[in-house]
Amino acid sequence: MRKNPRRLTAAAAVCSALLGAAGLLAPSAQAQVPVSAKPGPAVAATDRSQRDATPPGGEVESTTVTRPDGTQAQVAIFSTSAVNETLWYQTQLTPGGAFGAWSQIGTVQVNFQNPVLSAAADADGSLEVFTLPYESGGLLRLSQAGENGPWSAPESFAPAGTDVPRFFGYPVLFQRADGTLAFFEVYQGAGVPELYVNEQSAPGVWGSWTDLGAGPLPASVATPSFVTQAADGTLTVVAHMWDASSYSAEISELTPGGAWGPWQNCGTGACPAG
Repeated sequence: MRKNPRRLTAAAAVCSALLGAAGLLAPSAQAQVPVSAKPGPAVAATDRSQRDATPPGGEVESTTVTRPDGTQAQVAIFSTSAVNETLWYQTQLTPGGAFGAWSQIGTVQVNFQNPVLSAAADADGSLEVFTLPYESGGLLRLSQAGENGPWSAPESFAPAGTDVPRFFGYPVLFQRADGTLAFFEVYQGAGVPELYVNEQSAPGVWGSWTDLGAGPLPASVATPSFVTQAADGTLTVVAHMWDASSYSAEISELTPGGAWGPWQNCGTGACPAG
């Protein structure tokens, strides 16, 4: 279960209060399950001093991922000061068993003003983590080479020329019935913020970015509130308008992993469940 971020600056506290008042934070995707991505550039395995280390400072935020074999992994951000936050993880050896020692995930310093943490597991049990680095609006991805394998170097995970407008919601990961993952996030380039999706063509193999647009509402949609998969394999996304949770819209794939249809305004009754 994700824990609410501990905002460490006055500016972040004000932002958080405004977000809560306006209902800007999108809930987790329905049936969200862990997944991974194609491993990034290979790096040396974490050394023993990191594997056996105790996480420093206090926990800022954490999330729990369930692997296909039923074991769980906990991924967390720990802080030693107002400007020093790093990523750590621990895993179970058996389903329902005790967690092992914490291990640091690389040396990436997390954006302390907006700590962001989304994680998932691929079909082979390897983990993938998404976060914002220090003094940056560009999302990073770190992934393992196999279950409990070495971590990749952090790499950008975004459409070219875009940044993440953080108040539109955390990245949403949805796993299809075949084990592949769909990744949803709101990115902004030169225009208004728009929802993008990147889908795996096979477990661990990411595809290209698809711009789903800003939605049919007066303001842009946020990250998905719900993601579901139909019997034919197509996905349907329901998202709220970012500054008004009472307004929602829906968009569906026309073919599995293929093109998407137009947005529907659920407030007008155009959505099947609206």
